[in-house]
Amino acid sequence: MLSYQHEYHAGNHADVLKHACLLAILRSLCKKDKPFTVIDSHAGAGRFRLDDERLLKTGEAKDGIEALLAQDRDVMPPLLHDYAVLEEAYHDRGLYAGSPEIERLCLREGDALHLVEKHPAAHESLAAHVRESLLRAGADARPEESRCPVRADIRCEDSYTALKALCPPPVKRGLVLIDPSYEDASDYEKVRDAVENIISKWNTAVIALWFPLLVRRKNETAQLLSSLEDFAKMQAVPKETMRCTVCVRDADALNEEAGSHLYGSGMFIVNPPWKLKEEMEKVRKYMEEKLSF
Repeated sequence: MLSYQHEYHAGNHADVLKHACLLAILRSLCKKDKPFTVIDSHAGAGRFRLDDERLLKTGEAKDGIEALLAQDRDVMPPLLHDYAVLEEAYHDRGLYAGSPEIERLCLREGDALHLVEKHPAAHESLAAHVRESLLRAGADARPEESRCPVRADIRCEDSYTALKALCPPPVKRGLVLIDPSYEDASDYEKVRDAVENIISKWNTAVIALWFPLLVRRKNETAQLLSSLEDFAKMQAVPKETMRCTVCVRDADALNEEAGSHLYGSGMFIVNPPWKLKEEMEKVRKYMEEKLSF
């Protein structure tokens, strides 16, 4: 929906889960020299200012990336440690790196990146941000700037229409990240159709679907995930799937009529890379212990 602005939620606990998982998948793809394609269907602005008045209004980054960076790195799961190092380079300049920035940090020459964002303001910010230098932790712990070797294809159009057009891509090794706002109940049906279409047309793709854990949407979420699992299993060559859910609040204690209904979030993965399930289980346990409130 065009009313949704991720600037209110950037760097929250859901972003920490989603972006740590994204980093793990991208690193797995980079283990081989063969090029790969990344399609980010709801790309957002790419990077966000942590002093944005919208983010300060919700305070959600405080319980997400700010809480993570305040933890002892030596006892973090390796994946979260590496994700924290990545984000700290941006945090030092008052920024939060969203999914397009993480993708640009991992891509190599010969890889392909497609970023889709329908919201006009977010698309304009995204187009500007992909022209900026990337930030990486330097030897002296201060951020160092570098250029991305890949020129991103940026599209201002409906995400689901773009996915139909882009899948399968010429380079048929890669990842599709799908993370809509789910503000509209119809997103659940659109997501199901989109993922099923990708599985049918591009059966080797790693599909990473983010979903919220909302008190008022428990049935829709359960039906969506069950339907996708069944569809993946029914393929001529059955597809492996996995779920990772993180609960940071007690769902039973939430009042459906007041405040946020979000008590956690999850990632649903089709064709998960080797060891991803084990890595994400460590992330889940750590986040539920350290970032719950």
